[in-house]
Order: sequence, then C-alpha cells, then structure tokens
Amino acid sequence: MFGIGMPEFILIAVVALIVFGPKKLPELAKSMGRAMREFRKATSELKETMQVDSELSEVKKAFTELQSEVNATVNKEAAGPESPAAPLSAPTPDPAPAPPPADAAPEPSSAQKLEELKKAFDAWSAAKPDTAESVDPPPQTTKPA
Repeated sequence: MFGIGMPEFILIAVVALIVFGPKKLPELAKSMGRAMREFRKATSELKETMQVDSELSEVKKAFTELQSEVNATVNKEAAGPESPAAPLSAPTPDPAPAPPPADAAPEPSSAQKLEELKKAFDAWSAAKPDTAESVDPPPQTTKPA
C-alpha cells in the first residue's frame, strides 16, 4: 500500500497523536473517513457519468450512420427514375400498369383520414363522461360558535 509498512504507519500514528492530542484524534479520523467516503462516491459518480456519455456517443454515432444510410438510399431512389438504366439507343417500353381490382376502394386522401380521425375523437369525447362534473364536492362543515 504505497510503500508504507507497519513501522512507518506506527511512526505516523505517534506523530499524529503528539500533534493533535488524544481528544482531537478520533474526531480527525472520523472526518477523514467521511472525506474519503465522499471522494469515493464522487469518483464513482464521475465514472458512471463518463460511461453513460460514452454509451450515448455510441448511440448517437449509430443514429448518424443510420441517417446517412437512409439519406443515401432516398437520394438513390429519387435519382433512379431520372437517370436511364439502359442506353438511349435501346429504349425499353414500360409495361402498362395493371388495373386495380374492381372491388378495391380507392385510398382516402390525408384530408379525408384527418376528418375521420376528428369525427372519431369527437364521438369518443361525447361518449366519455366528464369527470369534473360527476364528482360531488365534499360537504362543508361549520364549527359551532
């Protein structure tokens, strides 16, 4: 332990006893113990914070990589239809799109979906009992004079 053996430790204890006296030495030891405990606690909290920061930076790096991959894929897909895949001398005819099945309903627009959600919310709000009105206030008691 730091190169301090038993003879050195006894010498330090005797000097401390002479300098501080028998009444102050227990208080000093107690305060030193508390200080060491606080120091260890602060050190462990700092280590945990550093570990969380490193984990957070790893997660941030993963999200950044994912974002760049998504952006690259989106850019690639967006540029795909504009750039021809085959040379201009041999154009390939696009096959005609298959007609939708007769029984399939057309996809509603976003405005229609939003309107349906508003109607459903209004219906739900109307069916839900208002808790503020249904709760009776506590009876008021008066003190006899």
